[in-house]
Amino acid sequence: MRPLPAQRAAARRVVMTVLLLAPLVPLASACGGHDDDHYRVPARAVRDGEHPLPYREVSDGQVVFAAIGLSTGLTTITGSHADLPSRLGGFTRVRMLAENRYATFHKIDLDRQLLVTSRGAYPPDVDAMRVKRQPTDIELGSHDRLEFDLMYDVPKGARIEALRLYSSPTDGLGVELPHDPGAELPLR
Repeated sequence: MRPLPAQRAAARRVVMTVLLLAPLVPLASACGGHDDDHYRVPARAVRDGEHPLPYREVSDGQVVFAAIGLSTGLTTITGSHADLPSRLGGFTRVRMLAENRYATFHKIDLDRQLLVTSRGAYPPDVDAMRVKRQPTDIELGSHDRLEFDLMYDVPKGARIEALRLYSSPTDGLGVELPHDPGAELPLR
């Protein structure tokens, strides 16, 4: 018994569809939602009064920086051993990530990281960093990543614009380059 013309047309459409889609099957399995080349890090809540920032990276040499959280207008910093009122108007806290993509250890002086505002650029407030028990310098191992806070005391009404970040880049032998241009990371 011979198939009817309508059945033959339907069978032809099925065969053509299979032939057209067959080359895409390997691509579908390669892109099938398995993301084995990325870490699966769980999301976590921001701290009280902190606002998450869009993830943007900037590099100074082979050190990559990203600001992930921002708190502004903090009138007093409270730590386990002291309370510190703002002298200028309000503290700004920036939650940071730094990743060392050098093949060796790399030391970063956190006192050099400047907060750029509408009223000028400010270094971290050393007393606020101490009260919050944050380091003033960090040493990252090869291909390590670290999270930390930078604390700034800024004048009331100053608009936060960016961070100017410095990592003291080195050459391939670990010798510090003579001029560190830094990298600017927008915070707006």
